[in-house]
Amino acid sequence: MFLSEPTKKYKQSFIEAMRETEEESSDPDIHKRITEAEQDFDKYLDGLKEQEKDKNLKPEHVPQTTYWLIDNDEYIGAVRIRHSLNEALMKEGGHIGYDIRPSKRKLGYGSKILELVLPKAKILGITKALLTCNSTNTGSIKIIEKNGGILWDKIPGGVDKPDKLRYWIEIK
Repeated sequence: MFLSEPTKKYKQSFIEAMRETEEESSDPDIHKRITEAEQDFDKYLDGLKEQEKDKNLKPEHVPQTTYWLIDNDEYIGAVRIRHSLNEALMKEGGHIGYDIRPSKRKLGYGSKILELVLPKAKILGITKALLTCNSTNTGSIKIIEKNGGILWDKIPGGVDKPDKLRYWIEIK
């Protein structure tokens, strides 16, 4: 099991994972992203590289590096390291965001992807990483705490939105 830069080698299992995620997602743009990835995967990968190099970013976005967790030649999930924090990411998102494909959840992959990405964040100069999650997401809470996350605070969610928990992880 290892982190890989996004590559065509894992295109098929990546697309399958996106389709799994689409079934449960509330993201209205996920179908469009799947179609774009299927039609021109090289362009999709180029877009990820542009995000890393601070090219063609939306004004509210920051540069980020994406890695894929691979196990037995299969795409398991993605993790993104945001190189810096803006005001929005300080409240929700933080330095590191990860997701595991639905069929591979609750198998320890979430803890592993976070464990593997922390040294890569340090290489980017992040020695203290902010991670956020919903207060109702017990899986992410366990993953973050298992990897050294210390609860900083809780931001009230409001009507029909759970509170947001913010954690710091010291990267050694």
